[in-house]
Amino acid sequence: MAQIKGKKEKRVKPELPGGFRDYAPADAIQRSKMIQTIRKTFEDFGFDPLETPAVERTEVLTGGEKESGKIIFTVRGSRESFGKAQDKKADSSLRFDLTVPLARFISANPEIPKPFKRYQIGSVWRGESPQAGRYREFMQADVDIVGASRVEADAEIIAVFYNVLKNLGLSNFRIKMNSRKILNGLPAYAGFLEKKLFGALRIIDKKDKSGDSGVKKELEKEFGEKISEKIIEFIKNPQVAADGKSVKEGLSDLETIFSTARGLGVEESKMEIDYSVVRGLGYYTGFVFEVVFPEVLEIGSILAGGRYDNLVLQFTGQPIPAVGASLGVDRLYAALEKLGVLKKKRTTVRALLLNLSPKLKDEYIELLRDLRAANVNASFYLGDDRAFQAQLSYAVKMEIGYVIMYGDVEKAKGVFALKNLVTREQREVRRDELIKILKGN
Repeated sequence: MAQIKGKKEKRVKPELPGGFRDYAPADAIQRSKMIQTIRKTFEDFGFDPLETPAVERTEVLTGGEKESGKIIFTVRGSRESFGKAQDKKADSSLRFDLTVPLARFISANPEIPKPFKRYQIGSVWRGESPQAGRYREFMQADVDIVGASRVEADAEIIAVFYNVLKNLGLSNFRIKMNSRKILNGLPAYAGFLEKKLFGALRIIDKKDKSGDSGVKKELEKEFGEKISEKIIEFIKNPQVAADGKSVKEGLSDLETIFSTARGLGVEESKMEIDYSVVRGLGYYTGFVFEVVFPEVLEIGSILAGGRYDNLVLQFTGQPIPAVGASLGVDRLYAALEKLGVLKKKRTTVRALLLNLSPKLKDEYIELLRDLRAANVNASFYLGDDRAFQAQLSYAVKMEIGYVIMYGDVEKAKGVFALKNLVTREQREVRRDELIKILKGN
């Protein structure tokens, strides 16, 4: 069609907004396998799946706090387009984690038997500045045990994620753990007001980025030299304040968690007690931990969690014991990319059936049906260029393992020509042998 004179065709740049990414097939295949392994491990430990909507009422997500709303993506037009009467008076937003929806679900369904062991794998959205391995849309894989106050539940969270990483073929990682009960004893020992605890913890939490010297300098600026020395002394060895009830409980909890996790099969060399691990300031109430890869420390913690016994407080006014953790699937994937351990493949197709003769269409369809019934990932060449070399070239570019050739010559012989594109070996086989080879038997 001729272009209208004087009118330019409008083109849109095919760009993503900052903080979002595509996963091309080679990445999506590897990521999908990773998620399958994670899901299988969660279920091996007796965790059941839970699914909640991507959209929640904004008030539910923020707990009514305006500060929390700064990172939230509000759904445009949510007041007008959602049917419920209460939704016409309240905004809705995309969830920014999987824990708040869990708290909402538990509060709305109090009859659920407890302890309640659930896992959830899904995307979340945060309007934060993108960083290495951190995006505005990312996938989380969470496990939580709700209604269990015993520290053995804390150890089980360590064990399930240890097994996730091992099942993914990873070995060089560190599980760093601490207890907020220990850190709660800091004001009394160092001699500063309890209301300043979060400020101290915020500085301590920067240790990985600013180092010991940076933390010391910032503490001195905030608390003075004498108090900052006491804070640093406490963080190095909280035993100096072990006569305090909270510190004593925290140290005892860590000892039990450590030994129980070891009993559940977690290697002692993979666990480390680190009293500078803080995690969410107003969130955790006891045990906390994080997992890092020493070779890619710049990406930060790959997964983290702990005990948070105020899970449903904003909904019911009553606390309920809970412990859990969240694995950042995209951050883990970014770490594995940097480590160069991903074996990417362009396609899941095991064999490509070449389109060599239109007259054999029915037989091609029959063979494809038989291959797929035998759980062989098989594809038929559907391109417009049906030249033999074009079809073979397509298979090579797509990194497909085998091509099946069946033309007039093969039909006359009652065989199929099967070519292994890795070894370059080609041979003629009968139908049953063809299926057996492609199944890997």
